[in-house]
Amino acid sequence: MKYWLEVLFGCVTAGVGIALRKISKKLEKEKERSKAIEDGVRDILRINILDTYERCKAEGQITVSRKDAIDSAYQSYHALGGNGTITQVHNEIMEMPIRQ
Repeated sequence: MKYWLEVLFGCVTAGVGIALRKISKKLEKEKERSKAIEDGVRDILRINILDTYERCKAEGQITVSRKDAIDSAYQSYHALGGNGTITQVHNEIMEMPIRQ
């Protein structure tokens, strides 16, 4: 009886170890996937801000709604870790004259 309990405990311990390893690998994959999604969203926001900037710069003005949308996109972009060039672009957009 004593040996059966040891064998049973060993099997349970091994099973828990295997399950934990599988969970750990799954969590690592999810972390990588989440990072890729975050990077993709940040890149889409960056492209949107730059496209809007180019259009508005060519027109020499911006609408209030477009300015609000870009400000919101920039806040999200910045929260996702982006800055640098886009910060300067955002500042220039915020200084553009409003279309009447």
